[in-house]
Amino acid sequence: MNESKHDHKSHGDPNGGPINQGHPPYWRRAHRDWRIWFCVIVMLVAMAVYLMTGDLRWPFHGHPQPMVPIAG
Repeated sequence: MNESKHDHKSHGDPNGGPINQGHPPYWRRAHRDWRIWFCVIVMLVAMAVYLMTGDLRWPFHGHPQPMVPIAG
């Protein structure tokens, strides 16, 4: 039988370490990215508008419809 030994180390670094050695993962350093903060602020503004308008129903939407009694 021909047995070949495979090296199970990472293929990116000749020392066997991860390719981005010394850098934390993106999800840990994402709080420093301006695009993340921009999206968070836009989302919070959209949520505030939704809540303050009563589910996007403006009070000055138009003339109120009179209630029609149910015949019974």
